[in-house]
Amino acid sequence: MADLAASPGPPLISVVMPVYNAESYIADAINSILAQTYPHFEFIIIDDGSTDGSPGIVREFAARNARIRPIFAEHGGAYHSRNTGIAAAHGELIAYMDADDVALPDRFARQVEWMGETGVDICGSCTKSFGDQDCLGWFPESHVAICHELVFRNALLHPTVMLRADIARTHSYDETLLTMGDYEMWTRLAPLYRMGNMPNVLHKYRGHARQTHVVMYSIAIENMRKSRSRYLQALFPAMAEADYAAVAHVAEKASFASLADLERAGTWLVRLAQTPDAFLRRRMSDRWRAACQQSAYLGLGCYRLYREIAPQFGVATDEKACKKLRFFCALRLKRGSRLSRLLKHIRNVTR
Repeated sequence: MADLAASPGPPLISVVMPVYNAESYIADAINSILAQTYPHFEFIIIDDGSTDGSPGIVREFAARNARIRPIFAEHGGAYHSRNTGIAAAHGELIAYMDADDVALPDRFARQVEWMGETGVDICGSCTKSFGDQDCLGWFPESHVAICHELVFRNALLHPTVMLRADIARTHSYDETLLTMGDYEMWTRLAPLYRMGNMPNVLHKYRGHARQTHVVMYSIAIENMRKSRSRYLQALFPAMAEADYAAVAHVAEKASFASLADLERAGTWLVRLAQTPDAFLRRRMSDRWRAACQQSAYLGLGCYRLYREIAPQFGVATDEKACKKLRFFCALRLKRGSRLSRLLKHIRNVTR
């Protein structure tokens, strides 16, 4: 299915949703899929050996709706469940979904249309968070912007993604990973296929303390580190080890040992900002200021370096934030120091 626009009829979507002990949320997720305005889909729900009431809820929904194809398996992990669902899929497109989220009613219709118009192979969207936090989640629209943002974070939100089924079947999830398997997947696919994010909110993302990347935070960071290293080598084959270390420092919000290393990071951030996406340029500019603030203990030389590189991002400078950075640099403020903690306490009290 290389060309959606040339397809003789509406493509069948296979929705793949793994479930593990999600009885508190799963009904909302299932109902949001069944309420889609686009009718041509099958709904594959893989229960991953849940020990709560999730299997019973899945059975009840499946008994009432023939589009639901339940699979009940022993516990093998989320990525094994996704691979199982993809192997059972009949559709030309795969749509991912999480059991604790909510899809907006026009998600499938708009994604199918947008994929046909743009020719992207892998399509995500923006999202609205709810639960532990209430905010809009921005994701870069163009393929190049996604490739550059992937250096620092997941530039496609997993449960918003729709992709060609042949891609999903050819490139399985790494089942040895406990978390961040989606990041590993996107960094593997970005050099091979065209990606895009619709600039519309088509999904509601539930934040809660039981999310895997929250519970396994240290493992998530380590998995991202390994995937980022491989990805940067694929993206920039001539990248020196010192360049990789500088970019990794920014991604992990670490401080720099010298102005030379900090300057190296700024140069790479400018390079990664070279896309028409104004929001991406702003993100890279903000990362540059944050990197300098993390390294304020290097003194006013750090502030001068910030001011020298900042205009190269092509976005307006936040002068209030600049004054704050200069103040920190003048104090040679070190993250985690007593003075740093005191200033943070004062800010919290006076808000």
